[in-house]
Formats: sequence, structure tokens, C-alpha cells
Amino acid sequence: MVTMAMIVAAGLCYWFAWYKLSFWILAYAIVYGGLTMLRGDNQARFVYRGTSGVTAAMLIPVAWHTAALAGYL
Repeated sequence: MVTMAMIVAAGLCYWFAWYKLSFWILAYAIVYGGLTMLRGDNQARFVYRGTSGVTAAMLIPVAWHTAALAGYL
């Protein structure tokens, strides 16, 4: 839920053409989602439950595109 809120905030920044801020919000969302995935709860999962790790993995190409627009690449 937190990762999705960060994505919405980054999308608004992108829409307003604040590319540098959008990139840093996306970078934070990727790190936050990755750490959430690594945290784990030591329980077997027989049914896949959505985590922010998958969302963070999908954000990497978007962050790369935004970094190019912001002039970081």
C-alpha cells in the first residue's frame, strides 16, 4: 500500500514535469519494495500473495526512463 502511494506521488510529479523529484520518489519506492520483500515472515506461502517486491521490480524501467528525462543518464 505504501509503495502504491509512492507510485501515485511519482506519477503526479511526472505529470507536472518535475522529473528529478519523480525519479527520487521512484528510487525510494524501489528500495522500500525490495526491503519489504527481503524482510519476510518465515512462513510458507502456498498461495501467492502480492507484495511490493513485484511492484518494485516493475518500477525499475520506469525509473530508468525518468532518470533519462531528468538528465541523470
